[in-house]
Amino acid sequence: MTYQALYRTYRPRTFSDVVGQDVIVQTLKNAIINNKIAHAYLFSGPRGTGKTSVAKIFANAVNCEAEASKVPCGECETCKAILEDAVSDVIEIDAASNNGVDEIRELRDKVKYMPAQGKYKVYIIDEVHMLTIQAFNALLKTLEEPPAHVIFILATTEANKIPLTILSRCQRFDFRGITITNIVDRLKIIIETEKIDIEKEAVLEIARQADGSMRDAISLLDQVYSFSEGSIKVDAVYDVSGSVRRDVLLELITDLLNKDVSSAFKVLNTMIEDGKEIGKIVSDLISLLRDALIVKNVSVENEDENSELQQFAKSISNDRIYFYLDVLNETQNDIKWTTQKRAYLELALVKMIDHQTIDRINANEKLEMLVSRINQLERDLNNISIQEIKVIKQEEIKNSTKEVKEPKEKDPLKKAVTVKEIEDILNNGDKKKKEELLKIWPRLKDVKDPKKEIIAKSLSNSEVVASTKDTAILVYPDKALCNMMLNENYKKAALGLLNGKTKYLEDYICLDSKTWEELLKEFTDQWNNNIKKPKLKERNLNIYEAKVEKWEAEIVKQARHFFGDDKIKVEE
Repeated sequence: MTYQALYRTYRPRTFSDVVGQDVIVQTLKNAIINNKIAHAYLFSGPRGTGKTSVAKIFANAVNCEAEASKVPCGECETCKAILEDAVSDVIEIDAASNNGVDEIRELRDKVKYMPAQGKYKVYIIDEVHMLTIQAFNALLKTLEEPPAHVIFILATTEANKIPLTILSRCQRFDFRGITITNIVDRLKIIIETEKIDIEKEAVLEIARQADGSMRDAISLLDQVYSFSEGSIKVDAVYDVSGSVRRDVLLELITDLLNKDVSSAFKVLNTMIEDGKEIGKIVSDLISLLRDALIVKNVSVENEDENSELQQFAKSISNDRIYFYLDVLNETQNDIKWTTQKRAYLELALVKMIDHQTIDRINANEKLEMLVSRINQLERDLNNISIQEIKVIKQEEIKNSTKEVKEPKEKDPLKKAVTVKEIEDILNNGDKKKKEELLKIWPRLKDVKDPKKEIIAKSLSNSEVVASTKDTAILVYPDKALCNMMLNENYKKAALGLLNGKTKYLEDYICLDSKTWEELLKEFTDQWNNNIKKPKLKERNLNIYEAKVEKWEAEIVKQARHFFGDDKIKVEE
């Protein structure tokens, strides 16, 4: 017996066999049960999602001799004849090769004839968007008012190319790409039936490679099965599909993160020597970065998710992923029109390592790292502040024979803001100075110098709420940023930025928004009670000067180690 491809062998024969299109299947079944069958349907969606299969099952169902709730039964004479393509009442037309007006006119002349065996004549026009405008116009009238015994089913992957006059006369069903989970479940049934020995990772990779197409998944399984001898390994899937292993792609991107051009080019050269196409390498890199972005930002429980990918996603920022995707997308478009595909990809790798946008991303990543460290410091400080001091009862002291010495409490960090300072600024406020600051604050977001951008961004995240002639109060959403901006080095840089051309401030203090609201309420309550010099209650504001270590490049650290600090001079 002649071998039949797996995708044909396991093509859906009944509605229950259709995978991933539950809403469409249920709607069509209800239409048959309730005798609400339309005269024209449009099935649109990606390739391999079941459009033509569902059209044939529907054509079978409307002609089935069984009860409406059991169609298609697959056992009556009509069902058997349709399954064997032995009935002239189901006509499948390929619009890609029969797209002229003459073919449609011939179809229009034949629709008036009654069905030979079933209740309906069903015309399935595949790739209907390939019809010419004249052919669509010839079809229009028949599609609008066909004989009662005729049903049209139009299938297409590009519904946007179909005239609106045709669309408005059809019931439209949009087929969606099939999920990886559904594809894996279907493949497992085929694997079990065919007794195929295959690794779990290989099945998952086939489902990924299919990109939502069930037919592509089954065809790839068939191809890998023919390629492999014995058990099917995941490497066979990569070899047959021409895709690149994910661990190799992760190695390449890690080299980009480490700015190791030589190693990145070696990895690329190995891929090409293994027969991987440039276009496929770019496509797989985009797919990997997309998955990393999802893993990084969306909480999805998936036991099959690659742990290496999860670790990689934690090590890279969203901004860097966006930049890499922009470069790769541009490269993907460029290589379509050139014979120097490898050169374009190599240029893209260099750009992903050395570009002015990378300087900005590096600066933002350092800022995020500092904020994270300060947040951790704030949590540690809060843990210290909530520790209860044990009070020894007088009776226990009398009964104790040992001398109890109360430990001296040490302040772990220098307090940077006091209630007295805030009170003085509020009682000696200068509205004119505050208005000047409010005018220059929006301009901080426009600073593009990488050396000043971090400080400018940090300042712009604050709100100027009060100021004297020389000192302002800046309010931040949380204490972490307050602590960072009160660091001696940060404050010096921030004041240097603000007083570039005109001297606006000599100093500033920072508060978190919650503390500021409490102090402002206390101050205004006293002011409204005619107290012209309100006094604020003394309290610990838990705002300290953060100790931020100065960042230093690894190469500078190594130079200091080998040659000594006195021999090294670092110039920016």
